[in-house]
Amino acid sequence: MINWMRATTKKVTDYNIGSIVRTMLEAVAAEIDELYQQFFIGVKEAIPVSVYNSFDFDKLPSVYASGLVRVTLTPSATATLISAGTTFAADGLSTTYTSLNDKTAAIGASFIDVTVRADISGSIGNIAALQSFALSPAPSNIVSATNLNGFSSGVDAETDDERKIRFTAYISSISRSTNAALQYGMSTATILDANGNIIERVSTAITVEAYLEDPNAPIAKVDCYIHNGVGGTSAALVALATKIIDGYYDSNGVAVPGYKASGVKTTVFAAVEQLVNITGTLDVEAGFDEPELIISAQSTIFAYLQGLPIGQPAVLSEIVYLVKDLDGVYDFKMTVPAANVAVVKNKKLMPGSINIT
Repeated sequence: MINWMRATTKKVTDYNIGSIVRTMLEAVAAEIDELYQQFFIGVKEAIPVSVYNSFDFDKLPSVYASGLVRVTLTPSATATLISAGTTFAADGLSTTYTSLNDKTAAIGASFIDVTVRADISGSIGNIAALQSFALSPAPSNIVSATNLNGFSSGVDAETDDERKIRFTAYISSISRSTNAALQYGMSTATILDANGNIIERVSTAITVEAYLEDPNAPIAKVDCYIHNGVGGTSAALVALATKIIDGYYDSNGVAVPGYKASGVKTTVFAAVEQLVNITGTLDVEAGFDEPELIISAQSTIFAYLQGLPIGQPAVLSEIVYLVKDLDGVYDFKMTVPAANVAVVKNKKLMPGSINIT
């Protein structure tokens, strides 16, 4: 506006900051800018309404972490009951855990495995193995309680960027029978417990066209691999993924279309797990707690390996970067493995032993 006035009139010459004319123009410009901002915000708010809501494509909610805790007992002449609702707490953990069902140890039993769930949903409930728990209320003959395996099923609520990626995959699945459609279909497989909690889901899926790998294989044959992201993908999850891509009838007898084309032979397998052992040395900056940082580094590496898709190699530079990005880490040197860890298409890299000193 100042440039326009300078070009059209010579009567006004003072356009310095604070002048009357400039102040008047700034007031108008501020109103125009506000209109631009309102329009921009309106468009941003309209995107999830016009696109996601039109497709009934809500964000995925957070998932509670759950797992087994082994309660060691002094053998008793009477059965030992650990009732549903018993609290499992441990020092240093961000959340407590609660038993989901009544569990009774038989007479003379020395231990019992109890299924527990984090009281706070999300990845905050994921913990490493061998945590010591205190029970409330605790049976009189309890010796100890610990989780033999880590809890890793907790998932944070889906972010806007994650939903955008998943929506892109969903759109690519509308044209059924493509590799993208098969992978998306399998990714929707989720197993719930009696309380409606997610106990297992497909975290990564991949398809391999047999003909492209072996010219002698049938052309219309596709091998599909899934993994639950935790380890030990169950036969039930494999069966559910197979059902989804093949198509089925629901409980009301309504046909639910599958994701594969007629005449195409698809077989779903649980991805083979390949353990990756990590050994490294951590240098800590002054003023930071070394044992705590070692635990954080181990958790970071564990999460990286666990989150790799099927067939994705482990890149050493990425691991080093993630560890060095932790507050208080001065340097991190990894001795094992000595190079990037390659993996074939049907295998999923998983964390093995992680030794950080």
